[in-house]
Amino acid sequence: MPIYPPPAPTLTGDVLTINRFLNDPTSVQRRLRELSDLRFISDVLLSGRYEIEGGALSYEVSESIFAEDDPTAVSPGGTYPRTKVGEPAAAMASPTNWGEETVVTDAAIKRRKMNPVERSLKKIANTVIKRVDTVSLAAISAAVTQGVNEQAAWSNAAAYPFRDAMLAKAEITTLDEGYDPDILVMDDNSYALMVSNEKVVAGLARESGNTVTSEGEVLVIAGLKLLQTSRLPSGVTRMVLDSTQLGGLGYENLDSPEFTGSSADGVESRVRRDPSGADQWLLAGRRSVVPIVQEPGAACEIGTGF
Repeated sequence: MPIYPPPAPTLTGDVLTINRFLNDPTSVQRRLRELSDLRFISDVLLSGRYEIEGGALSYEVSESIFAEDDPTAVSPGGTYPRTKVGEPAAAMASPTNWGEETVVTDAAIKRRKMNPVERSLKKIANTVIKRVDTVSLAAISAAVTQGVNEQAAWSNAAAYPFRDAMLAKAEITTLDEGYDPDILVMDDNSYALMVSNEKVVAGLARESGNTVTSEGEVLVIAGLKLLQTSRLPSGVTRMVLDSTQLGGLGYENLDSPEFTGSSADGVESRVRRDPSGADQWLLAGRRSVVPIVQEPGAACEIGTGF
């Protein structure tokens, strides 16, 4: 499973090397992948991948793993009672091509070497990531209807985030649909409150390398990987989910000859000299995707008012 978030890489070089780099679309794409790879939290929460042909994708939502009726005892030679297995709800999704372009002048490269190229690629990647993640998290929140009330506000001394996480996990597994929650995603404030909660810290194994007081990190609790993000929609602060069942990303490869990469797993890139004749390079990034939530029951919010 992708690591979130990864460390940021670095790159240096003289003007000639930088211009050779910009003239090689494969190198630019590889660099953009290094800057953006594994940083999409939506790729982690929605692990499925569905290629879209013709501009739209038809998919099914929330199909039960059970038949509608319980089996009955059948006597020797008897007939078996007929039951229905139900039909999943059908839905359609169309991808949106999220992208933008920026300028890097020859003068900027001459004066500051690789720095303006690096900064431009990073900002394009960060902006596309932010937009895709924001849309995906909003789609997940809109689809998920079940939730559990926190036992006490996490800012309160009586709070026990571990118990809240376990109750949310139980809310999902009680559905008996084969869900196995593996992620607890939360906003930055909730993460800070969890990792500093005395009851949580006291429950960590002393022999492990998970030294929360020195590193400020808790990676796993109650069998759930902890992910923090600032892109949850308003009113949503914490959510437990099964990333293998919740859904996926529908992607469309537009096959533009100027772009390198694939929307299936990251940001596509394009680099070219300015066709107007100006002394500058044009760097562009894009990703054509749509979030698809197939199993809303595979997630449960933690909050108030449920």
